[in-house]
Amino acid sequence: MVRPFFASPLKNIPGPYWNRVSVFPSLNSQRTHKWIETVYNLHSKYGTVVVLSPYEISVNGSSQYIKDIYVKNFCKGKFYDNFRNHGHDNPFSESKNDVHLKYKKILMNTYNKTSILSPQNPTRSHLVSTVSKVLGRVRKEQELNKYRAIDVYSLFSCLAMDVISAFELGKDSGTNLLEHQESEEVVHWYRKKDSMGFWTTLMPRFWNLAATKEIKQAVNSIEQWHMSLYSHAEKNMNEEKQSYCPSLKVLQLNGFHDKNAYSFITDNIFAGHRTTAIQLTYLCYEISRPVNRKWQDILKRELVEHFDEPLNNESIIQDFEIVDKLPVLNALLQENLRVHSSIPGAQPRVVDRKYTVEVQKVDKISKVLIPEGTIISCLPYAMHRQEEIFPSPDNFKPERWLRYNEENDADFKARISNQQRFMMPFGKGIRSCLGMNLALLEIKFTLANLYWHSRSEISDKWCKIENTLGGCPIKLGQISQGMNCTDQEKMVMVDSYTTRPLNDECWLSFYFRNN
Repeated sequence: MVRPFFASPLKNIPGPYWNRVSVFPSLNSQRTHKWIETVYNLHSKYGTVVVLSPYEISVNGSSQYIKDIYVKNFCKGKFYDNFRNHGHDNPFSESKNDVHLKYKKILMNTYNKTSILSPQNPTRSHLVSTVSKVLGRVRKEQELNKYRAIDVYSLFSCLAMDVISAFELGKDSGTNLLEHQESEEVVHWYRKKDSMGFWTTLMPRFWNLAATKEIKQAVNSIEQWHMSLYSHAEKNMNEEKQSYCPSLKVLQLNGFHDKNAYSFITDNIFAGHRTTAIQLTYLCYEISRPVNRKWQDILKRELVEHFDEPLNNESIIQDFEIVDKLPVLNALLQENLRVHSSIPGAQPRVVDRKYTVEVQKVDKISKVLIPEGTIISCLPYAMHRQEEIFPSPDNFKPERWLRYNEENDADFKARISNQQRFMMPFGKGIRSCLGMNLALLEIKFTLANLYWHSRSEISDKWCKIENTLGGCPIKLGQISQGMNCTDQEKMVMVDSYTTRPLNDECWLSFYFRNN
């Protein structure tokens, strides 16, 4: 019982006793969806470095840790083995740094922003047509029943799936969920699979025991759906000449075929549609809250300043380059990425070299050597809430990404640069999210067009709407759900590696400005 305090290599790292002697507290908190808040509270109590289990620590409070662990690229551990698809690895699941780099280089040019924005890239025209479908679907709901609400979480899940699948497989081989609502069942299959995140990544040997019949059917349906999608895409590639190669074709040209290639594509489709939908949902929700609705007017003024008013219902902003640089739109997105990061959970790495951390002990700071093999991580949820960097850290405050009245240009740039050092919504370093550029453009382009044409409110038919003047922050974890009656309770974020709205829904009413 006393060994952890005298013989353990982590004996000098602060933290609870039971975390030192057993992995059970960590596993149980993750199983019950309480782990992110638990780690966040441990840092509040014990400081910037805390012990999570006999062989794992969490570090927080300094951007230097992000640089050391992720930019300098500590290797991944066995946790990521469970992100393999179809029995094969992919860039996200690969633990060896040299192999990962080889994989990533194959697709880096495809996901490069310059490549995405190229006039020859069909992604531009596909985004235009897809966002047009979003506007059409929202408008149709309104016409069927005036000011009828729409579940934007499902809407944006379909949008994101249509975009990422076309990007990976070719514009004629992707999904069209926005126009074929009966096909939305694939989104619901994925949600059932999501519910097994703990068992998939941390306790895979017990997955079959923990999964219900319904979940097993959903997972099998997803597998069959992917195989059908890939078969169709390969047939199209063989029959058509393409001036631009989608990801699947690029992989084939580099010697990856069948399930070796499919593992890459499935990972991109899985991650790409979920995280983008989460961002769009929470951002639209935040600016639909009474306390934040002024940001719709500010965004609208910015859009009209650059693009004038829409000429008609079919008008679409198509200048991606201008949209990408709009300050207010960017501020809204950056703040949403901070407060509602799609992946708030820790991204574990393994200490593979000599490394020391700084631990506060009474009135002095001590350097503690961390043994190789120790699991180490930063928690994005905590890094994004460093109060000295982000005052009122739980509140949605887009103005923190804009220049303050008293700031000169140099001070503004220095402040934003410092804030960015603590941001890791897409990870950091060579292992950061491959699809980041596509996701950011997709989100900005969708929001720009949606709020160019319309304004939104939380549906009062869905819930009681809180009108707190101070702007009560949206919390994390089921414990914050209360009676599940108000919008703030319904939009509580799930405490898991990848978050989502706890109720898997968000109902907003859109009012088109020409009506």
